[in-house]
Amino acid sequence: MQPPGQSQWAEFSLSRDGSNLGCLLGGAVYWWTASGGFRLLDSGLASQGGVGMAAEGGALVAARPGATGAVPTIWYRDGSSRALAVELSDCGADHQVDGGFDLNADCTVVVGQVVGCDGERAFRWSNTSGLVELPAVPGGDSRGTAVSADGRVIVGFCESDEGGYRRPVIWRAGRKPVFFLGADHPGEALNISLNGQFVVGQAQLGGLSPQAFFWQQGTAPVSLGNLSGRATDTSLARAVADNGTVVGWSGDALWGDQEAFVWSAQGGMQSCARLLAAQGAKLPEGVLLTAALDISGDGRTVVGTCRDKDWNQGYWMARLGETVGPVSDATTRPWRPAAMDHLAPDSLDVLEADMLNPFPFGRRRY
Repeated sequence: MQPPGQSQWAEFSLSRDGSNLGCLLGGAVYWWTASGGFRLLDSGLASQGGVGMAAEGGALVAARPGATGAVPTIWYRDGSSRALAVELSDCGADHQVDGGFDLNADCTVVVGQVVGCDGERAFRWSNTSGLVELPAVPGGDSRGTAVSADGRVIVGFCESDEGGYRRPVIWRAGRKPVFFLGADHPGEALNISLNGQFVVGQAQLGGLSPQAFFWQQGTAPVSLGNLSGRATDTSLARAVADNGTVVGWSGDALWGDQEAFVWSAQGGMQSCARLLAAQGAKLPEGVLLTAALDISGDGRTVVGTCRDKDWNQGYWMARLGETVGPVSDATTRPWRPAAMDHLAPDSLDVLEADMLNPFPFGRRRY
């Protein structure tokens, strides 16, 4: 991809077949296609942190400036747009929206986060009911980050009412949030497969650092570990395809490098660069794939960030082979549930740093 200038951070969202891409580049909203490249939709806001592309590529959702802040907006393929009304109270914080943002396949359901007088709240918007706050823990912030293609399952986080730390949650049919990793395990659900079967994110699963996780209804959560095997390194799963392939990043989130990974039940966690090289891709010398930020629903297209030896940021898109089995000389990890230790709220400082994007290029959300 040839980006329209440089930006300090990026977010991406792919359609099911990877032919359409929603982009936030430093907050500006773009629509990308292979035939047309980048098309600017709006200058956006540097404070927003979410973009969602509909499964069939018919629309995307992000935020644009409004009279009193940010307004979640749907842009359609034909260039038209629709601003979603956000009226929760009379205080001056209304219309400020930060984070989340996803929409279902037919563009009738949008999820995200809205800022009101009493904090930041997860919301669900639909054609029939308008914008409604999702049930959450009283006094704690929450966010709806992703929604299944049919609009029935939403994932995100709810803060603890006591410790103030985030916990991964699922909402179904407007019911109370389900803490599927347990109420005492901090973390955040960052994405759900289009078919609604798989959930991924980052959580404190025992050990020194938070790790990427994979979860499926009726099974134990799987800790994906990290590429280095070092206890101090962390990892984060950003997206999952309908076949269960997961992408994200792994590494030292504060002082070292981060590297994009691809994970599957067959191959375990593998360096994305090594996997692509094994499949015949020619990577430019000195370029490090720092993060994989999304994977298409069909599991074939991956998009993310990279940097060169001079620390200039770029963006990349790649097509995976038919399988993502283990590279012959790669160190892979078996696919099996990992024991999850109980953690007290006072042991969560590392997670509260909220390292949800590759440092130093990813914008950190608070």
